[in-house]
Amino acid sequence: MYQRNLKYMKVILFMAFSVLAISANAELFKWKDADGNVIFSDQPPPGIDKVESEVEQESLPHINTVPALDITESNKSKSSKKEANKVAYTNLTIVSPLHDSEVRENSGKVQINVRVEPEIFAERGHQLIIYMDGVEVSKGESTSVLIDNVDRGTHDIKASIVNNQGFVLRETRVTTFTLHRFHI
Repeated sequence: MYQRNLKYMKVILFMAFSVLAISANAELFKWKDADGNVIFSDQPPPGIDKVESEVEQESLPHINTVPALDITESNKSKSSKKEANKVAYTNLTIVSPLHDSEVRENSGKVQINVRVEPEIFAERGHQLIIYMDGVEVSKGESTSVLIDNVDRGTHDIKASIVNNQGFVLRETRVTTFTLHRFHI
């Protein structure tokens, strides 16, 4: 956050100094080149009388300025608290079923297990969401879910960890498995 605020401050300061530099005893010239492009410059156009090409000050658009952001110690401490609140989940993996595996279960029950390291930080509002075929099947702290009556065929599983605002902190790759059910 501090780096981003510093970046904005630099841009604003650059723009303010640019405006001051242009407006301090500078003449502005405007002309069209051979291709019809409008050119603005502090130098008169080549081969054209200086007076014909000069742009009057009141014809220039008004430039809006924005005051610099106030970066105080309190803002710095807030951003450092946010940085300290971030969690680096080092591992988020679908453990079962394995990718490209075949599951043989006539009742259609599929157990999905996910490994999360470190554990879900629920006190910070983080949740694990497990999806099957793009549909949410589990949300919360649980790293395991049993799904009943899954249709036979190929299915996709994915898991994500989200914070309390719904932003994805980490997600797995899609795991594909095929369910075989005896059918008469």
